[in-house]
Amino acid sequence: MIGVVMAKMNAVKKFLMQRTAGSGTTCVRVDRELSGQNRRLYRQSRTYRVKANLVGSSNMSLDVYKLRDSFMLQKGYSLAMQQWNKSYEEAKDVVKGNVRGRWRDFRIDIRPFIGDVFANSVTLKANGTGVTATPVQVDEYANSSTAYTTGGLFRDFGLRTDSNTFDIIAEYNKEGKVQPSPQSSTTEAAYVELNANLEDDEVLNLQGDGNLPPYDADSTLPLEVLEYVGTIYRDADGNTKSTTGYFDAPLGAVYFFGGSTNVPSIIDTGGGLASFYCEIEVQAGDYKGVLAHPYVDAKKLGSGN
Repeated sequence: MIGVVMAKMNAVKKFLMQRTAGSGTTCVRVDRELSGQNRRLYRQSRTYRVKANLVGSSNMSLDVYKLRDSFMLQKGYSLAMQQWNKSYEEAKDVVKGNVRGRWRDFRIDIRPFIGDVFANSVTLKANGTGVTATPVQVDEYANSSTAYTTGGLFRDFGLRTDSNTFDIIAEYNKEGKVQPSPQSSTTEAAYVELNANLEDDEVLNLQGDGNLPPYDADSTLPLEVLEYVGTIYRDADGNTKSTTGYFDAPLGAVYFFGGSTNVPSIIDTGGGLASFYCEIEVQAGDYKGVLAHPYVDAKKLGSGN
């Protein structure tokens, strides 16, 4: 309609992160933090455009990583989502006339190792003398799981293999096992004596060259899933790099190595000053106010958009 201006969709796109206790890689789930901050569902199955920023004024250094956007990761995630939806086909028939979980979504555990920890975002409010930080409220954010025995045992999906987890890359690799073709070479040929130009070596080369794939066909090294983004730091000489700049983070997964002892003096959790790890900022866009394009065709695989 002429003269009508569509309102821009607003979203909280920037938030401070607090690291939970423990050692290991620090993992950020951008979809979880956006959901909690904006009180609506942001799906994991997208690539989010994000950046990591320094906070506070202390000297520090953080190495930033994301998931490597590989063919194996994308196909592994697609297959896992498809199998998860397929495993609930019979249950869907049972609840056909009822309402299913409104915010049901496919999610994997993004931790490369079981001992890795999460950083969670906070909300802020004035308390009269400063600002109070409260961990963002999330009622339910669980990894997807499915029963794999008649006894009702469940496994979830992730980036590693253990008794409770399907490694999505390792499982997809089982579908991609290859065998040499042909299995064995031969120098025999029909009427070989009539072809004076035919050489045994040429026959062997024709069958041998390209008989194996140009990659490791037996192993995907599923734990090697990270890609280096950059380092943000501030040192004693006054050198600083305060932000990574925007980068694409498949599944909204961002990882950090390093530490921060930053304690912004204005932040109080009620029992003392709070230490913040970093700040995550998501670029504005047309997916509920942020920039995030589909990582897989979720609708085709049986999930929502």
